[in-house]
Amino acid sequence: MLAIVISHPHLVGRAIDLRFIPSLETTALMLRDGLLLRHTPDGAELWCDAAQAAAAQCVVVLPLVFQVFTRNARLESCTHWLVARPLRYVCAAGEAQMQPETLAGSGASRRPLLTVEIDHRPAPYGACALYRIALAEKRPH
Repeated sequence: MLAIVISHPHLVGRAIDLRFIPSLETTALMLRDGLLLRHTPDGAELWCDAAQAAAAQCVVVLPLVFQVFTRNARLESCTHWLVARPLRYVCAAGEAQMQPETLAGSGASRRPLLTVEIDHRPAPYGACALYRIALAEKRPH
């Protein structure tokens, strides 16, 4: 159904070690629609069976929210954050490359590495949608 891929130039070819935790609303949607979250070395995938994929095409938008955590301490220290943390990545309409927005000053927790918010529109015939987040490498001064 969909894949979220996070890339980082410092960690090319190595697992980034991320965990995507769905919000309560996303968890309820996943349970209702029989969706399965699968972690990958560079992100996560959301799966459904063919019958559910056909039913999901009737839905205009699936609002999905994930908090992303990491146990890789190097990831936080070697990343140049484009906006102040905590941050979220939001999928703009029709765009696969997700853009960062700051949550600073919003009272949001600083515990997650980032938050991903997607208004997913199911692709025809069960095709997989790909959402990309490109993290930037911190450069030495």
